Amino acid sequence: MVLNYNSAADVEVLLPQLRAQQDVQHTVIVVDNASPAAETQRLREVFAQSYPQGVVGSPEKVSSHIRIQSGKACAYLVLNHENHGYSSGNNIALRLAETLGVDAVLIANPDMRIEDQNYLLRLSAVLFADEKNCIAASRIVGLDDKDQNPLREPGFWDEFLWPRFALGRRLGQPASYVMPVTDKEPVPVPKVSGCCMMLRLRFLQAAGWLDESVFLYCEEPILSVKVDRVQGRILFVSALSATHAHQRGRKGHASGNMLLFIESPKYYLKHYSTYNSVQRCFLSGSYAILELAHRIKLFTTKA
Repeated sequence: MVLNYNSAADVEVLLPQLRAQQDVQHTVIVVDNASPAAETQRLREVFAQSYPQGVVGSPEKVSSHIRIQSGKACAYLVLNHENHGYSSGNNIALRLAETLGVDAVLIANPDMRIEDQNYLLRLSAVLFADEKNCIAASRIVGLDDKDQNPLREPGFWDEFLWPRFALGRRLGQPASYVMPVTDKEPVPVPKVSGCCMMLRLRFLQAAGWLDESVFLYCEEPILSVKVDRVQGRILFVSALSATHAHQRGRKGHASGNMLLFIESPKYYLKHYSTYNSVQRCFLSGSYAILELAHRIKLFTTKA
């Protein structure tokens, strides 16, 4: 399933790759998160090119079609009325997947490139190898040839001393949040990127779906906590690879995006973090300073 916002050009590349997946029964669900009208029309055309017999409509229309027709279509384009963020948009597709009776879902950003035609087959084989496996993800490589998976969970000092790490990124230091993994076999990891991951539907049902209280960002650590709560596992498969063709700065203002980001860890700290009250207090202050800095930057840019 693919959640789209203003990315029809990326979806146009990804859909044929999903359609080309071999030896695994799958249905494609694309949810458009209230893109502008011209972009939505372009997405309709892109979807029709790959799936001329696909079903297009509102969440209510598509859900009704699935119930009446018993999910006979091979692809669905859902035109969401409003954009309430990553988790909300993906939950629409996840609940449609539940109605379809699927066992697992691959959540993929529009800018993913999945050229391996056995990608779904190989990743699902890992996911279903053990009942405790809740999420499986492959190696993800960016356009800069750097790995984006798997992810480590930052500690208190990582979060509190954000200026040092922000400066390091500006100086070209490697991303400290990516874990080096040399194992060729699937290995348990703390966290994987939300840009492309396969989730067992039964786990999502038990976990109460994705948390819609965050608009964007922090989906991965929240999912990690949900997996821990059911004593499950997140697996990383280094032998399998996909490309994340993300281009930084293509959408929105950097400081505006950062302000969106800051709201998510603040929510995570309150509802999911295991930090004590003193640590949460210090981190809240740290994020308040970060928020102020980006509000000033955004104001001066617009002035």
